[in-house]
Amino acid sequence: MLTEQIKQKAAEYAEYLTEFRRDLHRHPELSMQERRTAQKIEEALKQIPGMEVQAGLAGGVGVVGLLRGKKGPGKTVLLRADIDALPIQETTGLPFCSQNEGVMHACGHDGHTAWLLGAAKILADLQEEFCGCVKFVFQPGEEGGGGGRKMVQEENVLENPKADAVFAAHAWPEIPAGQVHVARRCGFGYPGSFAIQVIGRGGHGSWPSQCVDPIAVANQIYGGLQQIISRRLPETAARALSVCTIHSGPQDKSNIIPDCCTMTGTIRTDSEPAMQQMIAQIQQVAQGVAQANDARAEVTARYGGAVLNTPEAVPFCIQAAAKIVGQQNALIDDQPHLGGEDFAEYTSRAPGAYVFAGIATPETQGKFGLHSSDFVLAESVVPQMAAVFSQFAVDFLEKGGF
Repeated sequence: MLTEQIKQKAAEYAEYLTEFRRDLHRHPELSMQERRTAQKIEEALKQIPGMEVQAGLAGGVGVVGLLRGKKGPGKTVLLRADIDALPIQETTGLPFCSQNEGVMHACGHDGHTAWLLGAAKILADLQEEFCGCVKFVFQPGEEGGGGGRKMVQEENVLENPKADAVFAAHAWPEIPAGQVHVARRCGFGYPGSFAIQVIGRGGHGSWPSQCVDPIAVANQIYGGLQQIISRRLPETAARALSVCTIHSGPQDKSNIIPDCCTMTGTIRTDSEPAMQQMIAQIQQVAQGVAQANDARAEVTARYGGAVLNTPEAVPFCIQAAAKIVGQQNALIDDQPHLGGEDFAEYTSRAPGAYVFAGIATPETQGKFGLHSSDFVLAESVVPQMAAVFSQFAVDFLEKGGF
């Protein structure tokens, strides 16, 4: 039975994958700068019998492996991992902590990369047992570098051969290690951002009546923005609006009312109409408050796509993951996740699903979140997820669909 072979192979490769992941953790690289990482991936893939390797994609840092099953033609499954790190100074104190000052794998992408490589090694050993193809996409620049767009729209990784299903997974610190959760609908929401520039009339702080204080206006706008979530959007919409920066005037002068004040923030929702409504409300509130105070507000906003799981893919992933982790550890997640993920570039063009791999231990549960300087990944998850990815691939290829 292939499941038992997959589990056995995952156990055999566990030490190798752990060391590979630790090497990536020691040498993290920022978005679209992952040259050493890409080189290591390329070298590892080229050592796998039967693996066709494309390197140098997306500005030189994207890598794709293609494995053809030897039982004949069939469907194509695409498995994806993101490979970039974050501009964060690591504080874990791990013996293999980051050696690159101010850069850290604080979102688990080193683990994602290692478990996808593990799936490539497992499936290569089982080439005689399946038909069709498996693509292994090692994508740069997920953390705001536009890597998903580059790989999908410019490098056409969904084509030649055309992907019939796409899968990805994220290390998740809120879920116990050993569990795999699948979002029923929204893996990641629509991620948006906005900027508001309030333009007033500056002057001396001793004579505020001669000025239009943009900071005072921005303060009123800030209060008005909070009511968009609580009073203006449907209660059924999952949504978030956070003002994250406010800047105005020179920091070394305390007696000058500045001419302008800039606010920036993030907006998230699981519904595109709700996102469009939120942007319209931000413009209305900002411009209305500014006008009432004889000021002016200029608003810009943009948003990206959501990772929406294909309905049929959800039970498929649960059933496949359960073969590896047990039925009690493969669970459907009904909570929408409002983080952003450019795997939306894939799921908007091909059916598939995004799943969450638990990485929390009793010692780390509740101690950190994603993008934290003390982010720690339970290493046992890496070979386990390599097995889960392998099971996704062989089950889909055997069935010819979900």
